[in-house]
Amino acid sequence: MKIEIQEFNDRVESLENILGYQFKDKSLLLAAITHRSFVAEYPKKLRDYEVLEFLGDSVVSLIVSEILIKQFPDAREGDLSQLRSAIVSEAYLSKLAKSLKVSDFVLISRGEKSQKGEERDSLLCDVFEAIFGALYVDADYKIDVPREIFNKLFKDRVLEDIKTENIPRDYKSLLQMETQRLYGKIPTYKLIHSEGPEHDKVFVVECEIEQIKTTGKGKSKKEAETAAAKEAFKKIKE
Repeated sequence: MKIEIQEFNDRVESLENILGYQFKDKSLLLAAITHRSFVAEYPKKLRDYEVLEFLGDSVVSLIVSEILIKQFPDAREGDLSQLRSAIVSEAYLSKLAKSLKVSDFVLISRGEKSQKGEERDSLLCDVFEAIFGALYVDADYKIDVPREIFNKLFKDRVLEDIKTENIPRDYKSLLQMETQRLYGKIPTYKLIHSEGPEHDKVFVVECEIEQIKTTGKGKSKKEAETAAAKEAFKKIKE
């Protein structure tokens, strides 16, 4: 048991070092990395991350909203909402979680471990949010500490990913809204060809609107259309 307790302490301390913050209440950070499957197996009472994740979801959303409003003061509400949704999405937050090596710290059951549960995007996103929920509680329910840590670790990356369109977005919908606003029409998509064996086909689709033509590849027609729409959206924005 002492070895297990020491392992808990080691995980918390290592994550504190990455965050650059020492928790007043270490049990908060321990709870933030503890999955309910581990709680069910462990002989002593532990808290899981679910309540902290619920809180952290709002904390991260607020911090991201502040970043976007300050960076894009003249943006429309709809554009800001689209950006925020992309950044606080499971796909994107799990990427940020991976940069913290969250999977190295998560406590999950043996069964979850055998299925590589600590690598699932949904779990990584939940733990990421729980960590920021824990920071918020430890800072006496004030936003300053989690804001400072998020900005220090992720703000530049988030802004760069926005600039390079490296965030998960519904590009077909975005492109359609933009072309309707600019041209009063929507883009058309045409399958150019598919290549590769039947079980591993790659589809190539062309997107056309006004004088803009782009192509995209994907494992499905929908994926190829999305890739083509992304390129067309970038061209229009340029």
